[in-house]
Amino acid sequence: MPHDFTVKVKFWIERKGVSILGPGRMAILEAIDRTGSLTEATKECNISFRKGWKLITEINEQLEQPVVISERGGTGGGGKTSLTEYGKKLIQQYKSIQKRLVAIALDPEIWVIKQ
Repeated sequence: MPHDFTVKVKFWIERKGVSILGPGRMAILEAIDRTGSLTEATKECNISFRKGWKLITEINEQLEQPVVISERGGTGGGGKTSLTEYGKKLIQQYKSIQKRLVAIALDPEIWVIKQ
């Protein structure tokens, strides 16, 4: 493969034809893990709170276990949103798959055109 090409890999995971995880959903999950707040995570990801809530709900509905849990705040509000252990493992698995796909795409042997 010529040296001026760059290989990019983008993938997502579907279940029964419905997207569960991809780059955007991974970004919101990672932001929730960092911030402990859906509000802060949506700000970080530059999406509306409503869209963030929709994405999280869709992920939770498609999987056997919840990935994200939310707790309502007290009298002053300030709820907490966090990843479950299952959610943290899901992120690790996604990153592992991504790393392997990128390694395959960057392997110069796959780009050799055999005559």
